[in-house]
Amino acid sequence: MENLSENKELIKSYLHHIIRQQFNTEIDLTDEYTFTENLVSRKPIIATTFSDKILSDPEMKRFLTSLITEINTGSCSIQSMKMKLRNYLNEGWSSFRRII
Repeated sequence: MENLSENKELIKSYLHHIIRQQFNTEIDLTDEYTFTENLVSRKPIIATTFSDKILSDPEMKRFLTSLITEINTGSCSIQSMKMKLRNYLNEGWSSFRRII
């Protein structure tokens, strides 16, 4: 599994752009998650630290939780995030469909 803590800026940018595309809104995700270590496996993970602004929006909370879970499990790799961000910069999100 890739080292998440070495790719903090990429992950931050990826989450920001995906949220903007899915919800058509700008939201500051600072302090909504943190990079930490799994107590058992000792592998780096992203842990949610959702504030009331996320907790008060069930759809946003579910979506962010799913994204973070995909990143933690490796279903969404660093390479995949790079590719999606590159496509965004080249084409914009219009080529991506809304998931929700």
